[in-house]
Amino acid sequence: MPRRLLSRQIRPRPLDDQEIKQYLRVYNARGLYHHPETFPRLCSQQLFENSAPLELEVGCGTAEFLCSLAAREPGVNFIGVDIALRPLHKAVAIASSLQLTNILFLHANFSQMYPLLEPRSLRQVYVHFPDPNTRPKFQRRKMVTPAFLEAIHPALTSEGELSLMTDHSALFHEMLATVEADSRFQKTHAERYLIGFEPEVKSRFQRIWEHHGLPILRLEVRKKQP
Repeated sequence: MPRRLLSRQIRPRPLDDQEIKQYLRVYNARGLYHHPETFPRLCSQQLFENSAPLELEVGCGTAEFLCSLAAREPGVNFIGVDIALRPLHKAVAIASSLQLTNILFLHANFSQMYPLLEPRSLRQVYVHFPDPNTRPKFQRRKMVTPAFLEAIHPALTSEGELSLMTDHSALFHEMLATVEADSRFQKTHAERYLIGFEPEVKSRFQRIWEHHGLPILRLEVRKKQP
């Protein structure tokens, strides 16, 4: 089942105004297209008003994984971006329940946010379980493309890393080939790719696919030193 259909099944609790104000920002598509300069740039200084290291998850969904990282590393800032609003409401509820002060969620199409990326601002970028729909009309929604890597590379710190993960074999090997063709990145592991992932807290999508017996395929790369 495509991710967008699974997202429709989420039933988040109602949020109060303070939770929304603290954790959620809306970046509307028209504004991003015509006036990206009116939005805060994706860096700790503009989003958190501090200089802490920053990590980003693209397509964070309900953000169990990202919230667990934020709880474990209070000295690091985290931002989660998702095009679907309903899972972000669930993410806000989780962050609020944990009383996190170092995480924000952005409701936006990340492919429109490339102009907001700040050079050398991201310590880590996660793209975990992107929508695997391969039908032709959904091809424009692909996340890991040469254009994505072109935007992400300068935004990573000198030791910045990119983590890709999915249960969908065809999509994974497509992403793998895209990254391997870009000589600006090098793998953090000797294997061509890794199988399995056991974080302290698993995302909703990882739990679903593992329940169906599907192996988790992942790739971790870092920015090459010049």
